[in-house]
Amino acid sequence: MEIRNLTYFVQVCQDLNVSIAAGKLYITQQALSKSIKTLEAELGSPLFIKVPTGVAMTPYAKAIFPICQDILSSFNSGLHKIHSITREGIIPLRIAAAYQTMESISPTLIEDFMALQNQAEIQFDGYPDKVAEQHVLTGKADFLFTVGMPMVQQRFKSYLIKKLSLCLMVSPKHPLYAKTELSIQDLHRQAIHCAGPQFKTYHLLRDKAAAVSAEPVLIPTSGYLFSTYENIFKKNNAVIGIMSNTGCPGFPEVRQIPFTDPDLNWDIYFAYLHDHRLSEIEVSFVRYVLSFA
Repeated sequence: MEIRNLTYFVQVCQDLNVSIAAGKLYITQQALSKSIKTLEAELGSPLFIKVPTGVAMTPYAKAIFPICQDILSSFNSGLHKIHSITREGIIPLRIAAAYQTMESISPTLIEDFMALQNQAEIQFDGYPDKVAEQHVLTGKADFLFTVGMPMVQQRFKSYLIKKLSLCLMVSPKHPLYAKTELSIQDLHRQAIHCAGPQFKTYHLLRDKAAAVSAEPVLIPTSGYLFSTYENIFKKNNAVIGIMSNTGCPGFPEVRQIPFTDPDLNWDIYFAYLHDHRLSEIEVSFVRYVLSFA
């Protein structure tokens, strides 16, 4: 069975249209149809039936679709990893981290681990949390630091490393300043700056608000930048932040108001795929990270 045929099969399952799938795969419809027929012959079962909008999966195709996705994920992850290994045979630790997660666990997490393991080579990049998770799912990274449980929970081994709560940061003239705690309803029609749609916090706030018919005006903001926060507070707006004993850095007059809903949190999880085979150095890294839990 060729990996190419599985790739084509998965693409057709996702698009349910041979023409669209062929375009995304940069092959002709005839070549794609031939590949599917070859796979059907190997498996001894039809995979698709024609419908007015394109094709529909047979019950057999529906059953094998997630298995084929796992096979392709493992294959692609393995290829990425092979290409990352140095000529000296050193297997690098490839880490995708949501912004601020590793710093919140330990500002020197990587440096301290490398001091313990002088043969370690680390490839680390920060991303919005949804993007970081996708990098691990597609094999571009092996380890994930993210906010909340991974969105595709069944694919990951996940560990809660640090519990953090969200809060609303407001300046003295803001109408919510006198509040000691907030419910999601309090945000109704308030201009609230927060991380954008590539971050789970944005969707968490939107979904929680929708559940109680609240309509906050969510304004995407790019991370913690002093100038950005200064402008927000000057306009007497509010911004979603992480509850901290030290308050909002650089703005001593700003209050952090906690939420009553315990689900409005910023808990940090460490994760890697179930089918990821750990090297000796990776086992050491996993143990090191879990020591912070």
